[in-house]
Amino acid sequence: MQCAGFDYGTSNCSIGVPTGHGVKLLPVEGDASQIPSTLYAPRPEEMFGSRAADVRALDVASQSKADLRFGRAALAAYLADPAAGYFIKSPKSFLGANGLSADMRARFVAVVAAMMRNIKDRAELALDRPVTHVVLGRPVHFQGALGDDEDRQAVAMLEEAAQTVGFRFIEFLFEPMAAAMDYESRLKTEQCVLVLDIGGGTTDCSMVRVGPKRMRGIDRRDDVLGHSGERIGGNDYDQLLALASIMPELGLGDSLRSGLPIPNTYFVDAVTTNDVNAQQRFYSARTRKEVARFEREAIEPKRVRRLVRLQHRRQSYRLVGAAEQGKIALSDGVETLVDLSFLEPGLGCVATRTLMKSSCERLLVHLAGLIDAVVRDAGRSPDVIYLTGGMSGSTIVRDDLRRRMPGVEFVDGDHFASVTQGLALWAQRIFRT
Repeated sequence: MQCAGFDYGTSNCSIGVPTGHGVKLLPVEGDASQIPSTLYAPRPEEMFGSRAADVRALDVASQSKADLRFGRAALAAYLADPAAGYFIKSPKSFLGANGLSADMRARFVAVVAAMMRNIKDRAELALDRPVTHVVLGRPVHFQGALGDDEDRQAVAMLEEAAQTVGFRFIEFLFEPMAAAMDYESRLKTEQCVLVLDIGGGTTDCSMVRVGPKRMRGIDRRDDVLGHSGERIGGNDYDQLLALASIMPELGLGDSLRSGLPIPNTYFVDAVTTNDVNAQQRFYSARTRKEVARFEREAIEPKRVRRLVRLQHRRQSYRLVGAAEQGKIALSDGVETLVDLSFLEPGLGCVATRTLMKSSCERLLVHLAGLIDAVVRDAGRSPDVIYLTGGMSGSTIVRDDLRRRMPGVEFVDGDHFASVTQGLALWAQRIFRT
């Protein structure tokens, strides 16, 4: 029997197995232990003439694994010809969506199952034996603080996908609790830790009591003093930076010759890549006609022409990806040049840390509210803040946290692996391997 911890993340996925000396992360894409949460599926031949790729027509279950691309290979296939296939990024973001039809739910389960199968196959190849027992990470909330029904829906879909690919025994663990266990494995004294996990699509906070004596327990519910979480993460910071820094180059803020402004809605939909409905609106025939009219009537048609080009080439993901690279660069520098040459040769725009902070201010305020709620529920302040998740490395996030919580020690876990390591440790404990 082989058990594993599986972090099916919004931005990246990884899988690890317990060893006699800790946890070993397994290669899932080449030699890398992380694979982006992306999938590319070719469209049926009869649909190649249509530019309006609709996720409702996506049928991953009917395609062989050889037809599919995952991770970086998925992005490369999409960028080579966006109209020839379906590019799915961060499907975990959609699992808690309200109002999913039975058909849409089945399609998302098939997408998740295909991605899980790819990772499971690679893990078993590295181990040379089957993985039968798994602990899957889950955020505190998939959709929102009041989304209990959505949370149950998302967990059920993940469990169905895991069963489909052959995991026989499946357990779930809150991702921040998993990160706390990774931290706990290195402690010599008891502490009260605020685990702050800011991933690609969710932010989770937990106040947890940890220590060498507590880590022997199987039921840790009494050690969790407070929870809060929201469906807000690094993707949202990327989109807001894209809106503030890139979209003015595509006509945001411009006016028509009539004196009326070009509505912001089209620009917001273009960058909202984690919302199926927004993407369907932006690429719909109706929106294409409206954006073409704006180009004809704009005072600065050259800029709006770039929006038309973005739409025709179906490059929203690439645009938000450029903003993400800018965001990463702004953790080290106060400004950076965002490359937009995929839209127009030589095109670029300057993004600054000041602009990013101002554009993302409401997210920082929201993050502070989540932390306040946990501290209030726990009835005490933390001894340590343990940071994990890719967005927790952002300078604007860390500066804001230090301003709001002066004097509290910050400890960094592996921003991309601590959850997986904790899940694997928990798998070892509950499956008694």
